[in-house]
Amino acid sequence: MENSASPIGAKTYVGVYFALWAAGLILLRTFEGFEASEALTALVILGFIFPAFAMVATRRVPALPNVVRTPGIEAGVLVTYLVASAWVLLSGFGRVARIGSEPLHSIVLLSVKVMAFVAIPAAIVSALGHYKIAELIPTSLGWRGLRPALWMSLAAILMQSLLGRGLRDIREAHLPVWVLVVAAPLSFVWLTIEVGIVEELFFRVLLQERLAVALRSPWGGLVLAAVLFGLVHAPGFFLRPAATQEALGSHPSLFMAVGYSIVMTSLASLFLGVLWMRTKNFAVVVIVHAASDLLPNLVPWVKAFHLTR
Repeated sequence: MENSASPIGAKTYVGVYFALWAAGLILLRTFEGFEASEALTALVILGFIFPAFAMVATRRVPALPNVVRTPGIEAGVLVTYLVASAWVLLSGFGRVARIGSEPLHSIVLLSVKVMAFVAIPAAIVSALGHYKIAELIPTSLGWRGLRPALWMSLAAILMQSLLGRGLRDIREAHLPVWVLVVAAPLSFVWLTIEVGIVEELFFRVLLQERLAVALRSPWGGLVLAAVLFGLVHAPGFFLRPAATQEALGSHPSLFMAVGYSIVMTSLASLFLGVLWMRTKNFAVVVIVHAASDLLPNLVPWVKAFHLTR
């Protein structure tokens, strides 16, 4: 569904992305001894299977109407904001990381994220384009519109069950049944805000859509937003004193953090980007992103909110 006026074809954008991905993996393998098997598995699943499944799941779902009034200006401001707000990631998140008590740490961190990636950028774009909320954030909760969210959420949970660490962590934690029954929906609601609303509003609804219109290519917007989505996680990987990603180690170098953000994290943005590109439904990407992160984050959430000792 690419605009015919685009000077660069979809295949070119996609090809450039995978070339960048391959270069990142080679550099990590060469200079950091990075194990390539996990990255290659992620490439197959998140880079090919899930985007293809997203295309199939959305084939009979009409995209919601979405208006972008000044795409070039709005996209430029958002990218500039993302770069300029790096100090928040480097200093603000670093200070939050030093908060030792939970759930205070999680609540403060969520507050910083909401302010940095929802409230401020939404206010800026709204002022630039004079958008109403319904125009800025197209959302449909009808069954037809949410079917892709159901299918993709089930696929994501199945993938995490078979290949992720989530079920292993849950078994090793020996959580009582009542804790799982209570924690699963509450954790999902938390993730709906923390990763769903926070990340999808900025990177899909605001950034990807405006880049797509400015570049006159849905795929161009998707690819560029995916790279930026990956890179914005690099400061967190670098500053985290004991990263949860096993491949990163407890104290990754900045080079490792940046490379990992491209090789691993940006891949997750591809199928989410396809879902947004095809549906323009904020609810779909929010639900799928939260479901994708549910299993690996369930035990940490339970511990953070002291539901078990």
